[in-house]
Amino acid sequence: MMPPDPETVLGDIDRSLIRGRATRGVAFLVLRYAAIRLLGLAANIVLSRLLSPEAFGIYAITLFLLVLLSFVGDFGLSASLLQQRHAIGDADIRTVFTAQQLLVLSLLVVLFLLAPALASSYHLGGSGTWFIRLMLIAGLFTSLRTAPTIILERQLRYGPLSVIDGVDFGLFQLTAVILAIMGYGVWSFVLAVLLAKLISTLLAYRLAGWMPAFGFDATRFAGLWRFGVPFQLSWLTYYLRDYMIPIAGGLLVTTAQVGYLNWALALAGIPGQLAQIVGRVTLPAFARYQDEPRALARAIEQSIRGLAISATPLHLGIVALAPWLIHLVFSDKWLPALPAVYLLSVHWSGANLTSPLVSALNAMGHVRLALMLSATWATATFALALILLPGLGFVAFALAYSITMIAASIAAVVITRRFVPIRLWPEVRAPLTAAVLACGACFLVRQVLAANLVDLMILILATGAAYAGLLYLFEGRRLQSDFRRVFRRHAV
Repeated sequence: MMPPDPETVLGDIDRSLIRGRATRGVAFLVLRYAAIRLLGLAANIVLSRLLSPEAFGIYAITLFLLVLLSFVGDFGLSASLLQQRHAIGDADIRTVFTAQQLLVLSLLVVLFLLAPALASSYHLGGSGTWFIRLMLIAGLFTSLRTAPTIILERQLRYGPLSVIDGVDFGLFQLTAVILAIMGYGVWSFVLAVLLAKLISTLLAYRLAGWMPAFGFDATRFAGLWRFGVPFQLSWLTYYLRDYMIPIAGGLLVTTAQVGYLNWALALAGIPGQLAQIVGRVTLPAFARYQDEPRALARAIEQSIRGLAISATPLHLGIVALAPWLIHLVFSDKWLPALPAVYLLSVHWSGANLTSPLVSALNAMGHVRLALMLSATWATATFALALILLPGLGFVAFALAYSITMIAASIAAVVITRRFVPIRLWPEVRAPLTAAVLACGACFLVRQVLAANLVDLMILILATGAAYAGLLYLFEGRRLQSDFRRVFRRHAV
């Protein structure tokens, strides 16, 4: 087979299909999210019962190195391609691929050599060095997946992307459970990550129809670099904030307390993953509207409305039922994490605003503003956690997350309104009211019942039905219109 012509232009979709395909992209990813989250919830229950908080803490501490390779290695070059107005070519992909792999391999060698010192500093035990090194190899696999992902995201082909993510997540959960049952302890996490990243990366190349190819065009790289550097610095600040628990907590509190915090972050973040899905879809979609403020405003409003409808009742439901969920489902050894679950639910709720708004700022090319926001946010979170730590212990991290998220959400709305005329309250008023009423009733009913699995299931179903009924009562016609827009036939 002949190698691709470096000047080959990768086909962009027709502009008239952008809104429909982006909307269906969210639908694809939400359906994928729902399916794998059911698997993930089942796996997390098993792993929570089989493994110790210390094992969860070690996993969280080593995982941040994998994510570090992904963030630093990309350095915003993929976002540069997604944000461009004009079509991209194979030479652009090769340039990004080559630059990224050189950077990732350089960083990987350095961290490989530092692994013994890192393992000692984070109290990872005798096997800590190899925990770190295997996670770094998994990070290399993740970086190799960037090029085919760019192609699929540029074309808004979220069906194949859903398959890739589903295989990645599902294979990790299944492998981790099997190994935990076999008694592998924290190795269950490490080996599962390694296998899942390898298989999903190979699948990404197959579905994108692109094979690894090296090539470097200095002119193209310079253009991508100008956008990419501030964009990735912005994401680096998000990384430092979002992984502050293992990065700083691993040095300041015990491994078990890191485990409690990371476990609480995962439980509270089950609905919060929806915001990440929307953020992933909206950057390339919003970029097509960057010269049309009103169309962009409408797209932002629809994204936030979708999150308000789907994620808000889940956030409030977890808060209402958290004590029962821990006691009946995950086991009482996780009860010390309950205060963190409440506080981190506030943090994840705010992501329903910040994720699409920051995507909009980046899509419009205001990456330096996004960088300033995220850098201030990360610094404030870290400083506040350090201030609160002596008095509150490990819960200080969760409180810092919640306080700074509230401030960041307000700031993101104010900044975005400088460029696009968004009106958010009409979009979120009905779902927020319905969720507060339904989940508030659930909380009150739980106070008078004895904790048991049957009543837990009844409360979950009743709360869901009450929310759906109230939402339909408040704006049934609009919901029907939203549903038709998502699934209309011509949005291919």
